[in-house]
Amino acid sequence: MAFCTYKDKMKLFGTLFLSVFVLASCQKQDFFYSDGRGERFSNLSDQVLFINIWADWCPPCIKEFPYFNQINEKKDVSVIGYHFDQFDSLSDSEVNKLIDKFGVTFPNLRDDPRDIWGIDLPENVPTTYIIKNNKVIETITTPLTLEDLENKLASYSTFD
Repeated sequence: MAFCTYKDKMKLFGTLFLSVFVLASCQKQDFFYSDGRGERFSNLSDQVLFINIWADWCPPCIKEFPYFNQINEKKDVSVIGYHFDQFDSLSDSEVNKLIDKFGVTFPNLRDDPRDIWGIDLPENVPTTYIIKNNKVIETITTPLTLEDLENKLASYSTFD
């Protein structure tokens, strides 16, 4: 016959407590980047978010990369890219090679932005969606300069 001592009960209680603590501290990720990192909407909720749909075969897209890299360094803004061909078949590893090739420093999505923010499939690239509080507030279907991005950031930083 097995007996459960006070010491056994305390071990069991400690193990259960630790398990609950570990599970409670794990956060579900809302979406993932092409490098495998996860992200939560709550981490981006107070920021102006630029979602840039780009392609390696698009010269204006490539010209925008340094501007998006620069604006992504600022406070209260995040830039997230998505390669247009990922809508069909481009893999994460292929995207990551292109990111390295073009010196892109902002993260790129693994998950389809249509599923995350309910955006439409763009008809052309580059297309940039500006998001605040998890809502699309503007769609831009022309190439952007650093000045354009700074002006958009200034106008939407106080937008609620």
